Amino acid sequence: MAKRPNIVLFMPETLRADAVFGDPAGRAVTPHMDALGDEGVRLERCYAQHSVCSPSRCSMFTGLYPHTTGRRTLGTLIRPHEHNLFRDLKEAGYETVVFGKNDMMFPATAKLSFDRWGGSVEANPDHGGQYPHAEGDRLFYSFLGGKVGEKDGTCHDGDWAGLQDALNYLDQDHDKPFCILIALEYVHPPYVAPEPFFSMYDRSRMPPPIEVDRSKKRRYAEMIHTNYGLDELTDDEWREIRAIYFAMTSRADHQLGQVVDKLKQRKLWDETALFVFSDHGDFCGDYGLVEKWFSACEDVILRVPFIMHVPGRPAVGSRQALVEMVDLYPTVLAVAGVEDKHYHFGKSLLPLYDSDAADEHREVVFGEGGHNIDESHIHDIAIPYGGIYYHKHHLWHVDPKVMAKAWMVRDERYKFIYCPDEFDELYDMAADGGETTNLANDPTMAQTVQRMKDLLLEWLSRTTDHIPEDESRCDWPDD
Repeated sequence: MAKRPNIVLFMPETLRADAVFGDPAGRAVTPHMDALGDEGVRLERCYAQHSVCSPSRCSMFTGLYPHTTGRRTLGTLIRPHEHNLFRDLKEAGYETVVFGKNDMMFPATAKLSFDRWGGSVEANPDHGGQYPHAEGDRLFYSFLGGKVGEKDGTCHDGDWAGLQDALNYLDQDHDKPFCILIALEYVHPPYVAPEPFFSMYDRSRMPPPIEVDRSKKRRYAEMIHTNYGLDELTDDEWREIRAIYFAMTSRADHQLGQVVDKLKQRKLWDETALFVFSDHGDFCGDYGLVEKWFSACEDVILRVPFIMHVPGRPAVGSRQALVEMVDLYPTVLAVAGVEDKHYHFGKSLLPLYDSDAADEHREVVFGEGGHNIDESHIHDIAIPYGGIYYHKHHLWHVDPKVMAKAWMVRDERYKFIYCPDEFDELYDMAADGGETTNLANDPTMAQTVQRMKDLLLEWLSRTTDHIPEDESRCDWPDD
């Protein structure tokens, strides 16, 4: 049997698609992601299934939607009895390794899924993204930081340490095919970056933020803007946030380039599949907001970059197919030649390499977020006063509906968001890509609204649960 290809999964956190794709004048400088997309496939309309890290990661690495297994919070992670990508690969003979943050599985699950986690290279705690403002400072909840690391640009933070461990691993000889996950903390706020990336961007040339009447968006928009004190930020500070976010993206891209260089130096490039993707995006000043929100469904939050380079496959470049992050799970297994171990909702992306595939993959994509307003076991989690997420948590107590469940469906033209505890939204993405004009109550759009609701109902009916494949007979034990 031919040797199975190695797998490298490179995952920056909180990276929105339009920071990587589109007009170079309005996005980050990402030469390594650009080159990888040119040599492989660049999927420009990929959607994460949840707006925060843990539910999204659990979804992409199992092929199951967040609601299917109830993984809708930061604490409901993959359990030991549940299949996931890394355990499937490990049981198929791969050596599985992860460097970086977790946010997806319980420790007992990690022991079953990875041969190795963590590394030996130590980070400099003074070089990290410690929160830069004290309680009471008007910028405290803006996540706006600044320059980090040494004056010469040296920055030995956690991402640097994890990358060194990954490069050291790639330098070793391997008896088995390997799967390595490099899970960065960048580009998650606070917005901080080292040189030379910090100074790469002309603040005056930053794309203007999307502006909207927040009273016509769901309530989280105005509540975050007001309670975070974001109404006090100046235009220069909003531009600074965007410039640093781009700088963080360029730093992640530079680290990707180091991985590519190492694979080529070690003569592993032609036998290694490389995937680049993220778990969700970031408001980054759009709508007068920063970071993300648990039930946000805007494209700046749910649309993420996805790039893949598979050895032996042709250079394709850009594809405009609608794609979901649940598709990662079956795609990697297909590349590895490993059969999936459980029923899931992902769809392999490999056919998009075919010249006659055009841009067809899914007719619609879905996303979700939020909680039932009476899920008190979520709302009663203790967040200390003064902590960076205190106000985010406190807003649930001020108005539980700010966290209300929302479901998103998008087709080629329209995006519809169903929020039964608040109100629905419909956007014409061809004419209003910024999602500023809600058409849900427009009488001329009634048929479109109903069609999108029908799509959501069908999706929920098909994906609400799945039958486990490890069922046993219901006999009593013999002993």
